[in-house]
Amino acid sequence: MGLVFKDSGKPMAPQAARLWNIVFTVIIVALALFGLLALVGLAHDEIVSGFRMKRQYAMGLLSAAIVSGGLILLILGIRAKKKAIQDNLQEAAMEKEPWLKRKDWADGRIPSSSRRAVMVLWILVFFWCFGSAAISLVVVPPQLQIGNRAALICLVFPVIGLALIIFAWRTSRAWRRFNRSVFQMSAVPAPAGGALIGTIAIPGAFRPRHGWHLVLSCARRSTSGPVNNLRVTEKIVWQDEKWLRPNLPAAGSNATVIPVFFQLPEDKPESGVDAADGVVWKLDAWASMAGPDFKAAFEVPVFKQPGPPEKYDDSTSQYQLTLDDIRKELRSKIQALELPDGKEFIFPAGRNPGFAVGATVLCAIWTAIVAVLFLRHAPLLLPVVFGALDLLMVLFAFDLWFRRSRVKIAAGTITLETAWPGFKNEIPVKSSDVAAFFAEIGAPVGHLTYYDLKLRARNGKEWVLAKNLGHKPEADWLARQMTAA
Repeated sequence: MGLVFKDSGKPMAPQAARLWNIVFTVIIVALALFGLLALVGLAHDEIVSGFRMKRQYAMGLLSAAIVSGGLILLILGIRAKKKAIQDNLQEAAMEKEPWLKRKDWADGRIPSSSRRAVMVLWILVFFWCFGSAAISLVVVPPQLQIGNRAALICLVFPVIGLALIIFAWRTSRAWRRFNRSVFQMSAVPAPAGGALIGTIAIPGAFRPRHGWHLVLSCARRSTSGPVNNLRVTEKIVWQDEKWLRPNLPAAGSNATVIPVFFQLPEDKPESGVDAADGVVWKLDAWASMAGPDFKAAFEVPVFKQPGPPEKYDDSTSQYQLTLDDIRKELRSKIQALELPDGKEFIFPAGRNPGFAVGATVLCAIWTAIVAVLFLRHAPLLLPVVFGALDLLMVLFAFDLWFRRSRVKIAAGTITLETAWPGFKNEIPVKSSDVAAFFAEIGAPVGHLTYYDLKLRARNGKEWVLAKNLGHKPEADWLARQMTAA
């Protein structure tokens, strides 16, 4: 009875709970059988006489079964009431400490979320390949029979599907190799204004080619659209990144441990518990390896805590690469030149070939779609709308390949130059009119975020000095160099 009425405030041990459930189930089954036997015996005298049981004994057995059943119902009611009270207390505690609603957050041991991403990727690949194959089989053969060779342009979709299959296969290989990666937090939750501290444990000993790249992002995630076509969008509101050297201290013969330390801003929103909508704090880690590259993502809890946050020294400072090392690894094409009376910064065209190639391929696909719409004599509104979007994509790809910028700071004047083939624009700004140089989040692409380098005047006007800077450390360094100049 102590198991029923005693309330120690501690959960029952799993072994005791299992034993209690077994005994309780056996008692209920036995009482049900005895009560059923007594009831049948009272209804049929021949059964009672067959068991040589007097009617008063059968009546007593039935009464005992009923009384015991009532007692069991009372016990069950008490246990249900206790459970309801405990659930209410737990819900109240979770309202004050919402990170307890997620088991991985409450434990401070967060597994990589790449498995879900791999599954979603394969689902998208399947539907793309199925749809492109169906379109090709339905459209291409009949059109070729009537001599319309332009229909062959539809074959670009299965080719894209083949590229997607290769990409998904490589992603799956990486997931199978690193799927047991875990981020162990030093304190739960990470306090806003404090620091996110912990370690990423990877099964196996690894040494990347160019070091470990860590990025902590705060993003607003929203889900929209019908159930069968949900669309998830994320808008990054804050981000920081670090590069750690490849030769981290050994953590064992068959394990790699990456230290994590990020100073957190105090004015950014807290984590949301709902995975579909709300604010997401995400820690991304990746590295270039022999074979599949390492990629892992962890959603971490960041919440405001009472009192001022504790201050910690950066435990990763001794492992961080210098900016010169980072720029060397990135093969940065941005130049910072010393002048007799100042400094000049040159941002050449086509300095992000990977980004530019991806945008160009996407533009080519969209252009093919527009061409098919025109050739198939689709309703005029469709090719006009798609063509307008295609024009914007062409201009964007052209800008990535051919836009070059130059910032010259000398003799109290800042000269901002932006040029494309056949066109150049220069804007002079007095140094006394400048309020700040700063890097601002620009275009997010996959797990990368590109930054725009800007100048803000004292009157609030802003100019874009350079677009699509690939990494925050370099963007912040350029802003500091321009401020110093």
